[in-house]
Amino acid sequence: MKVLLNLLPERHRVSIRRKFYDRFFLRQAVILFCICVFYVGVLSSIFFAVWENRKSVEEMTNSQSSATAESRQLDQYETAFREANAISARSVRYYAGHLSWTQLLILLDNLIPDGISLTSLSTKDYRVFLSGTARTRDDFLGLESRLKGSECLSDFKEPVSNLFSSQNADFQVDFMVDMSCLKRSSDL
Repeated sequence: MKVLLNLLPERHRVSIRRKFYDRFFLRQAVILFCICVFYVGVLSSIFFAVWENRKSVEEMTNSQSSATAESRQLDQYETAFREANAISARSVRYYAGHLSWTQLLILLDNLIPDGISLTSLSTKDYRVFLSGTARTRDDFLGLESRLKGSECLSDFKEPVSNLFSSQNADFQVDFMVDMSCLKRSSDL
């Protein structure tokens, strides 16, 4: 048999009970405080992670928008270059397809000897009409042989009246010019 005797006075019992409850509530408060601190730590780490993620997404969006703007600008430059290249190609085709009568003038300058002066030069459908004055008939015959010796010139027609005068002979000559000799060279 067990006998329980409570020899403590009532005020000590209340004091012990109060101390017990105070310790119990203090432990509970400490545990609750630790839980709150842990909860705040977890929330702050989640907030920091979300904030960093948001900041990196904004930076990525900004860099992507700047890259998109640069890409648009690059596309504009490429379009401008394509248009300039197309215009240049058309100009080259246009330039190459036209005849250069300068080539004929250079050829005539090389072929006409001293003592010959030209008074008229006209063209029609690749036929050139020359007229001028030669100091002597031999100067005219030299011009005639040089013109006939050129591979760019053909189909010569000259009237017999060119040979009538021996001094200060007026002459007329017409001939065909080969079209390939009038083409511009492709060295631009």
